[in-house]
Parts: sequence; C-alpha cells; structure tokens
Amino acid sequence: MKYEFSFSLTTATYIVQHLFQWILWIIITKPGNHMLMVLTMIHTFGLLPTVMASSQDQTPFPDITFHVFASYVEKNFSTKVSLATVLTVLFTLTSNPDLLNLHACQQKRHFVEEQSQQMTGWLKTLTYALKDKLGNAANSLLQRSEQSSQLTHDHTIKAIGTKLNALSKLLKLTPYDEDGTLVAQLKPVSEKSIEPVLLICPISMECETSTCNPRSLLQNTRHQDLPRVTLIKDAKIYEDVLVLSGKCPKCDTTYYADHESALVAESQNSWNKYYLNSAKYIKIGKHLWVDHSFSSAVLNGIYSFHASAAAFAEFWNDSFWAIQNTTCRKVSRWQIWRAFVQESI
Repeated sequence: MKYEFSFSLTTATYIVQHLFQWILWIIITKPGNHMLMVLTMIHTFGLLPTVMASSQDQTPFPDITFHVFASYVEKNFSTKVSLATVLTVLFTLTSNPDLLNLHACQQKRHFVEEQSQQMTGWLKTLTYALKDKLGNAANSLLQRSEQSSQLTHDHTIKAIGTKLNALSKLLKLTPYDEDGTLVAQLKPVSEKSIEPVLLICPISMECETSTCNPRSLLQNTRHQDLPRVTLIKDAKIYEDVLVLSGKCPKCDTTYYADHESALVAESQNSWNKYYLNSAKYIKIGKHLWVDHSFSSAVLNGIYSFHASAAAFAEFWNDSFWAIQNTTCRKVSRWQIWRAFVQESI
C-alpha cells in the first residue's frame, strides 16, 4: 500500500534547527569526530522530505471550446437555465476531483467480484448536494420533456446525475481515457487560467467636493505610466495589478483607492490627504496592497496571540506565501506593522 506524507515548511525548519543544535553539541563534546558528523549531516539532510510546489500537484482547467460546452448545455438543460446555475454545476465538478476519482473507479470493473455501476453512490451524493444547493433552480437542469409532476425524487436525482456524469466526461474530469485505460488520478483543478483581472481604482464614481458639481472623474494616469503592484485579496496573491486614480477636471481633486488629495483653499501647491475608512484596499508597501481581510487578520492576530509583527509575517509567509506559485517577495515585518497601524486607526 502506498502512503503519502505532507510536510510543512514550518515543521521542516523546526527539525533542521534542532538537528544543527544536536550536531553542534556533538562536535563540541567530541572534537575528534568532525568528519563523521559532516557525513552524518549530509546523509540526514538527504532523508528529509522536500516541499513540492502546489502548481505541480494540480490538473489544468478543462480546455474545451465554448461551442462544445454551450452545445452540451443547450442539448441537456432547460432553455431557461441561468448562467449562475450552469457555473454552479461546472465548478461543482471541478472542485470535487477526489469524488470523481471514486466514481470513475467504481464504473470500471477490475475484478470478478466487482460490479460496474454507471450511477454510483458517490455521484448520487454529489447530485443530492447540488440539488439542495440550487433549490428550485435544479429543475432547470432538466429539459421540458423530462419535467413531470409524476417524476419521483429518485428519478430526478438519477436524471441530473446522468447529466453530471456525461459532463464530467466531456470536461475530461476522469482518470480514464476513452479506451477505459487508467491514465492518472485526478488532482485538484487549477483555476489559474480563469482568474479575474483585478484593478485597484477609486471607490467614488463622481466628484464629492462640496464646492464642486458632482462631475464624473477622468482617469488621471496614462496607460504606460500605470503602476503595477502586488495585491493580497482573500489570502490569495495577485501580481501585476494596475493601480488607477481619478481626477475632477474642475476642482483638480485627485481620488485614489485609499485616500483623496484635495487642494488647500487659497493655495496653489499645498494639498491635503484624506484617508478613507471605506476603502476596499489599503497600501502597506511601495508595491503591496491588501484588502481588509488581511489587515483585520493582522490586527486580530497581534491582539489575540500577542504576536509581534515579525512573528505574524513569518506565520503568513509559511502558511500562505509558500504554497502559492508566485514570484513576489515575502511580506516583511514592517509591512505587517503598517497594516496593523492603518487598520487600528
């Protein structure tokens, strides 16, 4: 039987630190065994499990044409099915690779005492959960000819489950190929290719200066001069996010995502900055912006656990930064401290 062990970066660091202490103690107490200790250290490091990048343990998002997907929806679902319902079905399948592995394996008969089942208990359970999630919208997954007042609950589950099974095969969310040969076990499906494009821009849609008309704001920066920053949103790191600012053409008030800059009365070169309590994102570094989920976590973590800024930075980097395929730098302790200060005031 094959066993797989997960090994966190924090645990590995803990072991390495104590291993060095142990080797140093032996070298000091027994100075004649230096070469033996070096060989022991090299051999022990070779036995330590390594940390694999999460992107290597993921399956690419289903790569089929929209025409094929739309044709399946048109042929199998109701004409009144909503976009939200279709996307719920799609992401339900891509978010449950382990269940699809179990379902596909039970469909294939490997031994004499096994039975091949097309509608397995695994898929039925998934269909039950999906139907509860959709509520009345679940009926839109059936065509008009399949909808009937005499249709029992079990028949509805079987009909929807059959469509889910066919859709999983269409999306190639199965460990078997078309010939029924086991190719590879399904891994978590990567959503990197369908991530949204995020922009950091002012939350005001018009000028809010009391002495100015509520004019629409003009973009204040040329495209080639737009800064590209890193954004942490919901513990996920987004790189190369554009930062936009707006400007009122009448009073010259500049609107940013986290503050507004207004000209002081009867002055030409003096400006006042007004930071916004309602800002969605705050700037905590030269090229780093975060949402309030991040800054609130910093505030609560430091208060609840009496953690220092350096300790929280190490915790966040080991827990979130290390598992994401990113090229940005780790969060520093002074950036954590800046997030704490801004969130607390």
